[in-house]
Amino acid sequence: MVSTAAPAAPPAPAAPYNPAPGTPYAGTQRVMTRSSGMPFGFRTRQLVWISVVVVDLILALRFAFVAAGAHDVGFVAAVYRAGEALAYPFRGIFGTTISGGHVFQWVDLVAIAIYTVAAWIVSRLVLIATVHGDRSAPVF
Repeated sequence: MVSTAAPAAPPAPAAPYNPAPGTPYAGTQRVMTRSSGMPFGFRTRQLVWISVVVVDLILALRFAFVAAGAHDVGFVAAVYRAGEALAYPFRGIFGTTISGGHVFQWVDLVAIAIYTVAAWIVSRLVLIATVHGDRSAPVF
């Protein structure tokens, strides 16, 4: 059986938004800009954390290369030099342990811990200095 009924008419288009006279249109919209989307000081804190990640990575590689007995050539030599400079302020806190022919320089792990805590402190100080208003609200 074939239906001979006419197709239904499409719905009427929605009417454009027309606010009542005297009502500000901008008051009904929220516009998010880049400056309102990221808290002030966000890039500074990112720079602090990226720096500490690079420093910790160099120190961790140095610890692993020394423990594995890697030869002092090429990339490993560069890691040894940079890691030695970064760990220098903490020399003498712990000695070097030799176990089964492997050398463990604990100063690298101490330096990683201290640099990470220092970065956290700097990041929090930047946050405290740049956040305005209610400091009890969570800021990411």
